[in-house]
Amino acid sequence: MALDFTFTEEQEIFRRQFKEYCAKHVTPKEKEMIENRSLTPDVHKALTEFGFFGLLISEDWGGGNADFLTYIIAVEELAKADRSGFGSIAAWYGASCVKSIEVHGTERLKEEVLPNVVEKGWITPLHSTEPGCGTDFTRIVTTADRKNGEYVVNGEKLMVSCVPETRKYGGGFITTVNTNPEFRQRARGMSLLYIPADSNGMTFQDYRGMGVDLGGIKYDGTRVPEYCLLGKEGQGVPLTYESFARARVATAMSQIASTEAALEQGIEYIKQRQAFGRPIAAFEGIQFELAEDYSRIQACKWMCYRAAWMMDRYLKGEAKLEDVLFAGALVRTIATDDCMKALSDVLEWYGGIGTTAEYSVYRAFNTVRQAGIAEGTRHAQRITVALSLLGGEFAAWRKWLR
Repeated sequence: MALDFTFTEEQEIFRRQFKEYCAKHVTPKEKEMIENRSLTPDVHKALTEFGFFGLLISEDWGGGNADFLTYIIAVEELAKADRSGFGSIAAWYGASCVKSIEVHGTERLKEEVLPNVVEKGWITPLHSTEPGCGTDFTRIVTTADRKNGEYVVNGEKLMVSCVPETRKYGGGFITTVNTNPEFRQRARGMSLLYIPADSNGMTFQDYRGMGVDLGGIKYDGTRVPEYCLLGKEGQGVPLTYESFARARVATAMSQIASTEAALEQGIEYIKQRQAFGRPIAAFEGIQFELAEDYSRIQACKWMCYRAAWMMDRYLKGEAKLEDVLFAGALVRTIATDDCMKALSDVLEWYGGIGTTAEYSVYRAFNTVRQAGIAEGTRHAQRITVALSLLGGEFAAWRKWLR
């Protein structure tokens, strides 16, 4: 029998160890991270010492050499330990995106970045969103012109992740840029460039989010060495999709894990909360909501595990990138709606007090809803699923002849 819904012994041991580690070093600091709206130094240090930031990096660079499913298990436990997302999102997003540098970066770039990710917890988020494009990320206007062994970058990224954390703890931004003037605002001209966070010519802006905070960066003649190019010029679209594929699965698991933790906490609450002379858990209306919500979240979680398994197959050369994108889009298509439905029910079980910032269900509700937009909105995921089934010739943006 090839189908086996079990984890390896190593994965089970890893889950248990990391769960205990988070309970000791992350959960007690969640209130502090909420007050600071950021990944705090002590939690960052703890995750660095555990090896979280380098989980997906190979042993050649001192990393954990973990398979992607093990990484997703880590995302799951971290999201449960920090439902606010202020600490967990910056950690798991950086740990996901840095794989692009190991796979596609030059040797010099890898030597410069990867040991620092492992040893110092450098953060390397992918930035593609601009004022004029989000889902249609190939319409970027940020340019990188090659001159005298450098790229000169001009443009702007907006509503992007992990800007303050990267500046604080070190690292840089994996940035979509246009390197070919003949193909401005077209896919064939797009490339990926690593821009160190301490580069000159950058102006930063912070935006307070409903969940975690977002940032903006303006590039004005920012100079970056040629060796910071990932892959080759013009390969930006497939390399960006590859990064999206990893991050979409991780985003889905962060939503699912936060929701599952809220449900588990809600179960204990409805057992104790009294109304009309009985625990509210005794009312069938509450029981039916719990049964439906828990069933849907479990279904989402196993779809997410499958998407992680598919990513591992892709990394082994046994699956295509399209297979991973499809698997990730399937779970993202339903996870946001199902998670929001479950969190809305839990919030209502708590009543008015559940809508206050002091309660974790309120923080999970905001962060999970915000995450539904990250790495492609629900509509973007539905387009991916539909066109995977119908074929690209049915894309709505094609020029149809009547």
